[in-house]
Amino acid sequence: MSHLKRWIGKCLPNPFDKIVSRAAKRGQKRFLIVWNRGLGDIPLGLYALKRRLFDYIPDAHITYLTRPDLSECFELLGDAEVIASEKIVRGQAVDLGQFDLSEYDVILERVDPTRWFEWQLGTLTPKLQGANLSAADKFGLSGRDYVGVHVSSETGQYYGYEKNWPVEKWRELFAKMGRKLVLFGMTADDAFDMPGVVDLRGKTNLVEMLAVIQRHCNTLLAPDSGVLSVLYYVDQQFPLHVISLWSDPRQGVLRQKVASPNRLLQHFPLISEGDLSKITTNDVMSVLEKCKS
Repeated sequence: MSHLKRWIGKCLPNPFDKIVSRAAKRGQKRFLIVWNRGLGDIPLGLYALKRRLFDYIPDAHITYLTRPDLSECFELLGDAEVIASEKIVRGQAVDLGQFDLSEYDVILERVDPTRWFEWQLGTLTPKLQGANLSAADKFGLSGRDYVGVHVSSETGQYYGYEKNWPVEKWRELFAKMGRKLVLFGMTADDAFDMPGVVDLRGKTNLVEMLAVIQRHCNTLLAPDSGVLSVLYYVDQQFPLHVISLWSDPRQGVLRQKVASPNRLLQHFPLISEGDLSKITTNDVMSVLEKCKS
């Protein structure tokens, strides 16, 4: 039945195109986009929304209403205002009655990027503005010989499969690497209290993390995550090897099927469909050795 619904959906007019076409005919230009989903969908879905909207209404004005933790990524998306509200909590319905919406012509409360923007796959390259590199200064790192590691996708609980590599695998890998490491993530614990590890989990915002990667890392290790999607589509040129770990290759940047706008970024995906734990530390070490050569 799901395949039939998908086929029927492809035959019907695109819902987003209908909305913006109607708005264009009515002279409506002020759009409010309510967003309470993940970080990665901003480049992977909302970049296409912005492009499509401007195709119909070149002088449209977009405002995003979102969570505070996502506001910086919307700033990188550009061409819009951002309202970040503590009243919006991930996993909870947004009560629009708490906000003054009188100035907006069109309010999109439930954006469906998977259905509305499937046309972009393999065609449209998302592009995000780069970080201010001086944001990395506060962390006291030097050189570009660090391996950056995003050890955990914090949105793993929203999926029906495990997106993260086991902690014991990371520890085993770090013990083998003999490289300088810097960790990124939302919250820290003592799981990686190891020699040579700079743990910045919970200490950086998005812009600071991107600045550290761009200025100090020659390699990034990451599962399929919002961090990976954002970094992959930064529209600046800087050399970086990206080694990514995948349980489901039908998601994220692999689903997008376009190269990074950063021509100096080299991507090495490791896929173990359905069971990420099957990827061994030797698998990752093998790719790391290739990146060094």
